[in-house]
Amino acid sequence: MTETMTVSMLDCIKRVPERLDWILSNRERTFSALRGEAKARVEKADEIVMIGSGTSNTSALTARFAAEKGAKIRVTAILPTDFLYHMSVYNPNALYVFTSQTGTSAMVRVAIAKAKKIGGFTIAVSESADTPAAKEADLFIDMGCGKEEYGMRTIGYSTSVLTLALLGMEVGRIGGRLPQAEFEEYLAQARAAVAATPEIIRKAERWMDTDRRNMLRSDCLVFTGTGALAGVAMEAAVKVWETPQITALGCELEDGMHGPNYGYSQRHCVIVLNDGGVENDKALALCRYMKGEMNNGFLIGANPVDEHDLAFDPAGGILSCLEFASAIQVVAYRLAVDQGRDLFHRSHGNMGKYFSSHRALSPEELKL
Repeated sequence: MTETMTVSMLDCIKRVPERLDWILSNRERTFSALRGEAKARVEKADEIVMIGSGTSNTSALTARFAAEKGAKIRVTAILPTDFLYHMSVYNPNALYVFTSQTGTSAMVRVAIAKAKKIGGFTIAVSESADTPAAKEADLFIDMGCGKEEYGMRTIGYSTSVLTLALLGMEVGRIGGRLPQAEFEEYLAQARAAVAATPEIIRKAERWMDTDRRNMLRSDCLVFTGTGALAGVAMEAAVKVWETPQITALGCELEDGMHGPNYGYSQRHCVIVLNDGGVENDKALALCRYMKGEMNNGFLIGANPVDEHDLAFDPAGGILSCLEFASAIQVVAYRLAVDQGRDLFHRSHGNMGKYFSSHRALSPEELKL
């Protein structure tokens, strides 16, 4: 048995609070270059554009709201393919933030070259300063994930969310738009989210012991939430599809009530992520509908509908998404283990014969 095989995916999930604490403790050093060599470009910025694929995209979709509250300029998330081939208006004053844990995502690296070509300032958020993306961008920001043994990223998702949110806050501070008191409040919320996470992981484990059957017997799991929790829902769908290999969808709460709701049946398990905020009533209504009419719905978070829900009161304010992230990661892990999937088995080894999203690039490709 190799060393990595002694580490379970649950062990990785349980390391998330430790890594988030590390990010908070080291934030001054992590973002020092923003206040130093990049200060003039940061002060000039009137937009932050977050670019990434897969979990790097869902982390941006999750973090953008907290980042925007901190930066007090527009923050958008876009896929690298759209950025390269389908956008027609580019902002030369934007900060272009590229997230890639390994730094080897081919499209992200080409997009970095594109952003440089239009005069944008490029920032790579990656696991190491030695990754290709980190070397090719104007500035490197440590994702704070450390070593992660599994390709199904759990640590990397959560650390990316916090790092991107803090990056936005640092941009707001440097630009003189984010008051110190507000910044300290956001840090306090981040610390509260991190402190709450270990107990949520334990609760999620106990919940899966008793309530996983409906999920396992369903044809499809549908995760839904609003605001940052829409990003968590989309990440949940990615994790459930790639880890236990169960068909899963993620959608924004209101958007999911404009069509997909007509397709729900008893074979679809809808899991509502609810922070108890402005869309609380809508979240509860959908959950009650799926429980009452389809006998196949759950709620994670605030204001549980019944004893079968995973109940907790979010503590993290604008960063409570970190609490929900650990809950859905436990769900994905347990569904895989309870089905007997070997998470180290590589069943798609032939995929590289057809395509690869992480590959070496030629100099010509980087020249655009």
